[in-house]
Amino acid sequence: MLPPSLYVVFGFTVSAMLLGWVYFRRYRLTRPPIGVFNLGDVAVMVGAIILVPFLYLALPLWFVAGFLALAMLGILYFTLEPVLQSRWAMWLVSLVLLGADVWTNLRFGASSLPFVLVNNIVLILAVVGATNLWVQGGMKARDITVLAGVLTVYDVIATSFLPLMEDLFARLARIPFAPVVAWGAGSDQVSIGLGDLLLMTTFALVMHKAFGRSAGIAALAINLVALGALLALLVLGNVLVIVPVMTVLGPLMVVQYVYWLRRRGFERTTQQYLQADAL
Repeated sequence: MLPPSLYVVFGFTVSAMLLGWVYFRRYRLTRPPIGVFNLGDVAVMVGAIILVPFLYLALPLWFVAGFLALAMLGILYFTLEPVLQSRWAMWLVSLVLLGADVWTNLRFGASSLPFVLVNNIVLILAVVGATNLWVQGGMKARDITVLAGVLTVYDVIATSFLPLMEDLFARLARIPFAPVVAWGAGSDQVSIGLGDLLLMTTFALVMHKAFGRSAGIAALAINLVALGALLALLVLGNVLVIVPVMTVLGPLMVVQYVYWLRRRGFERTTQQYLQADAL
């Protein structure tokens, strides 16, 4: 029998992807003038993904928590800007969410239900904002597919052959803004990393923009079904180690991109998307 924690984590995952989709259709983020997202940016992201875990393990926890807090504050502010349209309201909601994350961690502990609930909500909102910033910034399906392919290999090495991910999650689980959507305790705990959520949500949005609504909905469905089946198998098999999720999702993303590129023949630009799928 599947534990309730699996359904809760899966529900948070569905919420992140659907909220990202709705946000993409309704709101435009104010982007900094940094140009259009390209393969060079993918290379920078890959370098950061490789380097940052080592920094998180080496730096003091208070410094890591402070860095994550500043990052979350910026993401939440820009995510809420087109929704609330009031500077004081954006600051108020952002600071309340961050304050709740820190307070529940210090007051009740990192494994408590209040902290896990608040932290999950903050992470979901951050996923919505970050993914929309990338996609609205011009990220192409080609870019996210290349990133997915590289991360598939990296995930296997960092999780299966090295203790890097296990050590990282064990250390960060104790601080506010822990980058893991989780629920439950002990052997019933189920979790998914923030990086996996970001990639799943971004891929669905980019496929929608590049190849149309059908491709985006297919990406949503395939990602969720694959993740749900993987989580269920891990729980039923009583697997208590970290499993590289991208070894399943990465190849599926590559196959989807190749299929839709051959079927459509080209990727739509952001302008073509806005013209074809105007609200």
